[in-house]
Amino acid sequence: MIIVRGKTLIGKFWTRVNIVVSGSGYIVGIFKSPKINRYYLSKVDAIYNAKDKLILPGLIDCHVHFRDPGLTHKEDFESGSKCAIASGVTIVGDMPNNNPRVRDTESYLYKIKNIEGKSYCDYFLYTGLNIPSEIEKLLHLSKPPRAVKIYLYRREHYDLILGNSFPKNTIYVFHAEHPDYLKKSNDGCVEKSFRPPRAEHEGIKLAIQFARQGYRVHITHLSTRQGLMQIINAKNSGMDITCDVTPHHLVFYQEEIDTMSPLFLVLPPIRRKIDRDYLISALRNGYVDAICSDHAPHLKIEKEKNRCETFGIQSLQYLLPIMFSICKKFGIDFRKVLPLMSRNPAEIFNIVKRGWIKRGNYADLVIFDPRKKWVVDPEACYSKAKFSPYDSMLLQGHVEATFLRGRLVYENGVFIKRIGQHI
Repeated sequence: MIIVRGKTLIGKFWTRVNIVVSGSGYIVGIFKSPKINRYYLSKVDAIYNAKDKLILPGLIDCHVHFRDPGLTHKEDFESGSKCAIASGVTIVGDMPNNNPRVRDTESYLYKIKNIEGKSYCDYFLYTGLNIPSEIEKLLHLSKPPRAVKIYLYRREHYDLILGNSFPKNTIYVFHAEHPDYLKKSNDGCVEKSFRPPRAEHEGIKLAIQFARQGYRVHITHLSTRQGLMQIINAKNSGMDITCDVTPHHLVFYQEEIDTMSPLFLVLPPIRRKIDRDYLISALRNGYVDAICSDHAPHLKIEKEKNRCETFGIQSLQYLLPIMFSICKKFGIDFRKVLPLMSRNPAEIFNIVKRGWIKRGNYADLVIFDPRKKWVVDPEACYSKAKFSPYDSMLLQGHVEATFLRGRLVYENGVFIKRIGQHI
């Protein structure tokens, strides 16, 4: 049994507490300092004193690409999960666009076996869309995928959702760009300049129609003002639909970046300032359900040479500090944003006993210094893709330590235990 001391959020206030964690990793008591049950004190093996640091719930990033198996020269579960733990992310949801693509029982089980024992954080897995009978088989496994990813811009996925009835006991996560509104260049490459906002608007319309049939729908990496307005209207009509946004769509906008730079090559693309500002306003006013990194690493030489196949930004290691810095810059209450990276993803993806600091939940805890300012150094990145548009950016807030299921797994740049598992 251990005690973690520091400040955590009790109601609306940061309060000094003693969090008592059992040997099995559960929170068994939360006491306002210095009041603590003498019984617990007599059983304690160690005390972790965070002093004036904040104790945050472990984050849940529902959208990462760890490239494992098949593309592990870009990233693997060891390097990717180090990025997660160093940013206070204790659970990730890994996407299915591996090699082979995860879309049936064989490829799903192959992935599970291939990544076992590699991860520093806990993880859940997606499957790609397939015919209904294959989805049904996957959902009957002992540890099924928690979600089905729909890459709507792929004509194959577009045709599948129009012509079939799928199981309704899972969640369908849409990359909502409609294929009819994407244009190819002369060399056949659909680059960011050919992925207009209307592709997202029409894709979200289709996702909403899908939800109207009784499916649970989550729209990921939302990037436009009109797209968010459509989702808000759908929610107001009583539909079961949620959405997330990424840090890069909250930080960057077209008018201030080099839109041809491979650093900013991402799907959906970086939008105009009017869209960015609306997303910031939506974040402030509670219209966004979750924040995800969409961590999608590529080697620098790949980014520079192949614009058609290297969409994505490496960002997971900076997720928490970036979001804290955004809140500081735009005057957003961080206390309202924190659940978007912890409790809300747990509820959306049905991850029980995780996502917030509560008696009976697992002790996924992050020791966070809200005052420390630091500069992003690519050489200190744990990803195999040691570059990102955040390089040299000044951030505020730093992860000092991370506990996973009650065990200290990371502290001040040192990875102590590798106990990540499939949940």
